[in-house]
Amino acid sequence: MSFFGSGNSGNIDKKKYESLTLSIRQTVLERSHHRCQKCSVKFRGSNGPFFEHINGSLKDNRPSNLRSLCDKCFEHVKKKESRKGFLGGMRNNLGQMFGN
Repeated sequence: MSFFGSGNSGNIDKKKYESLTLSIRQTVLERSHHRCQKCSVKFRGSNGPFFEHINGSLKDNRPSNLRSLCDKCFEHVKKKESRKGFLGGMRNNLGQMFGN
């Protein structure tokens, strides 16, 4: 199983998405109309965008796996993404199920 999902990953060039490039960031920002995808605040100046990896894999930088967030909304995500390993993943899933 790869970070692109289970089974056949198709013709996806995994090396293309190993790092979060400027073009990938721009694609995500254009899709979100330069707004936080959680609270809809518009990005300006120091209120720059942060990017959440939806599936939790920091190696999967496909635009479809990224969500642009403001600094306030990213605080929760940063804590979630910093939890590593199997137990951290289970803790994240239980937290989502029970609203923590």
